[in-house]
Amino acid sequence: MNKRKKNKKSPSSTWIKLCPIIFIAGIFALEACAAKDNKPANVTIKAGQSCSTSECHPKMGKGAYVHGPVATGDCSFCHKQENKDKHRFQPIKDVEALCYECHEKLDMGSVVHQPVADGDCTGCHSPHQSDNQFQLKGAGAILCYECHDESIGGGKFVHGPVAVDGCSICHAPHSSNSPKMLMAEGNDVCYSCHGDKQEEFSSKGFVHGPVSDGCVECHNPHSSDFNFTLPGESTQGVCFTCHEDKKDEISQVTVKHGGLETDKGCMACHNPHVSAFPQQLDMAPMDLCLSCHDKEYKHEDGTSVANMKILLEENSNHHGPIAEKDCSACHNTHGSKDFRILRGYFPKKFYASYDPDNFALCFMCHNDTLVKDAKTTTLTGFRNGDQNLHYLHVNKTPKGRTCRACHDAHATRNPKHITDTVPFGAYKMPVGFTKSDKGGTCLPGCHQQFDYNRDKKVKNR
Repeated sequence: MNKRKKNKKSPSSTWIKLCPIIFIAGIFALEACAAKDNKPANVTIKAGQSCSTSECHPKMGKGAYVHGPVATGDCSFCHKQENKDKHRFQPIKDVEALCYECHEKLDMGSVVHQPVADGDCTGCHSPHQSDNQFQLKGAGAILCYECHDESIGGGKFVHGPVAVDGCSICHAPHSSNSPKMLMAEGNDVCYSCHGDKQEEFSSKGFVHGPVSDGCVECHNPHSSDFNFTLPGESTQGVCFTCHEDKKDEISQVTVKHGGLETDKGCMACHNPHVSAFPQQLDMAPMDLCLSCHDKEYKHEDGTSVANMKILLEENSNHHGPIAEKDCSACHNTHGSKDFRILRGYFPKKFYASYDPDNFALCFMCHNDTLVKDAKTTTLTGFRNGDQNLHYLHVNKTPKGRTCRACHDAHATRNPKHITDTVPFGAYKMPVGFTKSDKGGTCLPGCHQQFDYNRDKKVKNR
């Protein structure tokens, strides 16, 4: 026999007892929804009553920067009730027009920020309150990055205004008469901070093209992975973006100028902005060269470059290009395929058979007939009667003398750049030259004393 369980409640009795609980829970749920939206479902607004109460909008008016109507509790200036007794408000259809009821209408420049053009004032400004000045919805660049790519400020080296979230230091937030909504035209926006550069640039006669065209030709105005917000790591990398001819030239040289091999690169010699000298040089050409060549340089192969400053100071008879302070007349300052970064071939050897190519450098200025005619009375003063002694020395096989056998290309104490001694292997061979009114005497280490006279030929033994 089946027995019923005792005290089992019927469904109807259970429902009856649960109904009050469900009803109360529903009331609380409705109130929670209304509180969540800050829109009470059925609130009667009394005259003079503030919206910022503990029950309604409790945080309103508590920000660091509060909109005037909110601060004075005058919410109804912007929010119009549909029914004076109900908590329902008309939608604000024209935000811009509403803002201009109080705020003076902006005098727009030719370039207008898109939110302003769209009349979307509340795209950037909170209409109620904010922790930021001008009730901005974000601090500095954080707000700008809501629309603009944040990566522009993500480089290793960040421009100061970007680093401190100060986009508005350079860019007008509403409108401008300059491209990119800049505060000023071209370089003037940079000079608003870099006044020292403006003074420097106005005081020099030679201005680098990009400086005239705009600082942003070389410097990223936001950030870069390279120092000075440059677009490349080395100055050569930056300079070569425009100076492609120099890039090609320097890439092909076999003898490099030491200055270009330093960390400064191009700026070892050139000022990237302005200069008092042509080619943006930091100093007058020879002064610039001697700022480095005031010491002896020794190379790994045992050769050395003399202390040119001392050499020129101690030897008063300067070669023409030196006298004109133009080292680059003979030397290519960016590099060369020839010894000593020379602009043309010049033999390293004391002896060489005559070949016009052996004199390519010297014949850039000197007449090549100097060594072609055995007899002359006009081509050279180095003659015995009409015997051309240049021809005599050069046109020997295999031991023709090169220019370096007698002359120093920089400076000497003797006229005609005749040197006192000349390297002959490890031996500093004396030249033994003495000048006279009509000619002179040579007593070098390679032969006995010979005299010569231009007017009356001397017969030497």
